[in-house]
Parts: sequence; structure tokens; C-alpha cells
Amino acid sequence: MMDINLDINVATLTIQIVATLLLFLIVAKFFAKPMKNFMAKREAFVQGTFDEAKQAKLKASATKTQLDTQLNELKTQSNQLLAEASAKAQVKADAIVADALVEAQKVMEKVEKRNERERVKMIKNAQAEIATITTKATEKLIKKEIDATVHDDLFDDFVKFVGGDHE
Repeated sequence: MMDINLDINVATLTIQIVATLLLFLIVAKFFAKPMKNFMAKREAFVQGTFDEAKQAKLKASATKTQLDTQLNELKTQSNQLLAEASAKAQVKADAIVADALVEAQKVMEKVEKRNERERVKMIKNAQAEIATITTKATEKLIKKEIDATVHDDLFDDFVKFVGGDHE
């Protein structure tokens, strides 16, 4: 087998240990505190960033809740406005329809009155025409002139007869 020779020089080992300890002390003295300060500042910065993020998230959540509330209020107001507008439109439509019905009724009454006047006029014209025809027919039958009184009596008798006043 192989022989391993471990010659340990105590003086070198002691110098090595002292140098290492001395190196640790120098590093601890000059670099540990600045490193701790740097790490503390970095930790504070990171923690501050997290805190700001939490605050921003809470603020955003509150703002969202507030905006949702405002949106719901606006929806309610718009629904109320639509309902009011619809009701006003219905009232106006009803008023227009009522006015149109009144106008139509007036027109119908005028037409009925005009028709009644026309009917009365036609009846009078027809009666006058019938009276003339009757008078001429009667004159031809009796071959003589009839005076105005006899003519009026014949006309009245005829109107009574035609008008339905049969006796």
C-alpha cells in the first residue's frame, strides 16, 4: 500500500491559524458592520416596498368599492330617469291620443251635421220636385188651373202621405 506521510509542521500551522484569525478580525472590523448596515438598509427598503404595495392594494380595493358603489348609484339613477321619461312619454302619448279622439269626434259631428243638412235639403228638394210633378199631373188630370191655395193644400196632403202620416 501506499504510505502517506503527513508531516505537520506546528509552526506553520500556528502561523496559518493566527493569520486566519487575524484575517477574520480585520474583515469583521472593516467589512462586517458596513455589510450589516447595507443588509439592514436593503431589508428596510424591501419591507417598505412591500408595505407600500399593501397600502396601494388596500387603496385600490377601497377605490374599487367606492367606484362600484357609485356605479350602482348611477345605474339606479339612470333607471329612475328612464322610468320618469317613459312615464312622461306615456302621458304625452295619452294626451295626444285624447286630443286626436276629441278632434275626430268634432270632425264626425261636423260631418253628421253636414249630412243632416244635406239630407234635409234633399228631402225639401225632393218634396218640391214631387209637389211640382204632382201639381202638373193633377193639372193634366183635371185639365184646369189650380190656384195657389189648392196647390198648397194638395202639397201638404201629399207631404203628410209621403212622410208617413197616413190617416
